Amino acid sequence: MSLWKMNIKTTVKKLVSPLPMTLAEMRSRGWEQADIILITGDAYIDHPSFGVALIGRWLEKHGYKVAVISQPDWRSVADFQKLGAPRLFWGITGGSVDSRLNNYSSMGHRRGQDSFSPGGVEGLRPDKPLAAYGTRVREAYKDVPVIIGGLEASLRRLVHYDYIEDKIKRSILIDAKADLLVFGMGEMQILEIANRLSTGSTVEQLTDIPGTAWPVTRGRAVPADAVEIPGAMEQDKDRDQVIVAHKLYHEQANPYGKPVVQEQNPGKVVVNPPALPLTSQQMDEVYNMDFTRRWHPLYDKAGGVPALEPIQFSITSHRGCFGGCNFCSLYYHQGKVISSRSIDSILAEADKLLAHPDFKGTISDIGGPSANMYGMKCGCDKPCQRSSCLFPSICKNLIADDSAAVELLEKVVKWQEDQKRKVNVFIASGVRHDLLLHSTKQSKRKSRYAELIIGHFTGGHLKLAPEHIDPEVLRLMGKPSFSLFEEFEEVFERLSLKAGKKQYIVPYFISAHPGSTTDHAQRLYKYLEARNWKLRQVQDFTPVPLTQATAVFVSGKDEQGRKVYIARGRQEKKTQMAYLKYHEQGNRELIKGKGKPKPRRR
Repeated sequence: MSLWKMNIKTTVKKLVSPLPMTLAEMRSRGWEQADIILITGDAYIDHPSFGVALIGRWLEKHGYKVAVISQPDWRSVADFQKLGAPRLFWGITGGSVDSRLNNYSSMGHRRGQDSFSPGGVEGLRPDKPLAAYGTRVREAYKDVPVIIGGLEASLRRLVHYDYIEDKIKRSILIDAKADLLVFGMGEMQILEIANRLSTGSTVEQLTDIPGTAWPVTRGRAVPADAVEIPGAMEQDKDRDQVIVAHKLYHEQANPYGKPVVQEQNPGKVVVNPPALPLTSQQMDEVYNMDFTRRWHPLYDKAGGVPALEPIQFSITSHRGCFGGCNFCSLYYHQGKVISSRSIDSILAEADKLLAHPDFKGTISDIGGPSANMYGMKCGCDKPCQRSSCLFPSICKNLIADDSAAVELLEKVVKWQEDQKRKVNVFIASGVRHDLLLHSTKQSKRKSRYAELIIGHFTGGHLKLAPEHIDPEVLRLMGKPSFSLFEEFEEVFERLSLKAGKKQYIVPYFISAHPGSTTDHAQRLYKYLEARNWKLRQVQDFTPVPLTQATAVFVSGKDEQGRKVYIARGRQEKKTQMAYLKYHEQGNRELIKGKGKPKPRRR
């Protein structure tokens, strides 16, 4: 009998309790002390899409007592002492989103809301939570090991550029005064750390764990095979070194690479190779855990936490992305190898959603970074340094077989038909249209995945990301030709008509990306206006740490050393955005000349 059928009778039960956030909750479990206390810049939401919940439940599953301190007041030590000292270590994360992106817009304006805070209130987290929280826990209990992780730590593991300060900054590991940094998704690393500390190892001895970084301190020697890359002072004095450092690190940023060492002035940081991607069995273990899928009851009076609503009843089917877009950090966080759950595990989670008292009949998404990458893999048995399997052309080693994804969707349709009440299921995470076209052409079952995704799992709108129309800008983005988007449009319209549905593509575009001039933006505007497209999804380029596009933005050069035009001034960035959102009030005047800057060459 399949796992999901076995679980039908077991899912209708009282919801599990959230991880404790108060002494009273700890005492109710019979605890005098937590083994591990996780500190987060977000409100605590017990849902697998949120790192603290996933890591906390994973440690709990393996026998550890885990408590949570959410959004502590960093201006004093009191909140960091309220649960006492953890027996093993503090685990600190800035939250689900990099704090710079969460607190500031790409133009540097302070955001007025924080969807990861109770009631959406802004100001409950510091600008640099890892450093602020790290300082306070050292003050509270100086001898307890400090481990930092999550997206912000992952992206800031090395010397990086901060777009708010417009400065080169050293690794967050140094500023947070932490003993270890966990990068990537982190389940295996954090469990290994907990197990070894629990059995008597000191934190200074934990220098060999993949997917971690550590400061070179007394008793910690730089590995003999470590590759040294330009450090903080070198990059600050010579911005050309930013692209050099990025290229050197990229060559080792795979599970089979070598450790990397970097001078921080003062101190050095060693970054181990990434952890191996999870197997299907390990993915099932992680996502088969029970969650309340609610915010902690402490937030009820504030009206809850806005970030939960869009994803409360969504299902993660896989991790990783081999798209390798130059402006995206997924390669360096989740990796490019796809880790897929079994279909039984996914359907078992769907059964759990049916039994949830808050479920209203709609599963908002079953997907990952790109939904149609589910079950795909590389056919090469050797380590590969190629960041994208799709650009500039689709790699010959990629097994772009969508049969696993087709099987998943067909079984979800069958699962829906077996329910006693109507259940809607959508794929809201978007697809790679170039990959879908390629897979369709390669498949013996022509258009089957496209028919399913468009005819059954699209709720009126399908997200796609062409990003731009200019070939040179697309090259610098690492994105395919715009002609492939137009080819997919025809497929989308034909299959929507076949399904008897009136549907629309929601295209994503980026303004002011490195290489994009106001002339490029103007040509895109003319295309949009000719088609009467009024874009809803436009992102002003934001220089996210670790990405190649950010290295190009800072250095003004591509990996071959060629100069690249960079839109730096706020006025020019506003103008490029105005071209892409020409239909909005006030933008017409701006693009007709008011405030329009002259293109600069760098």
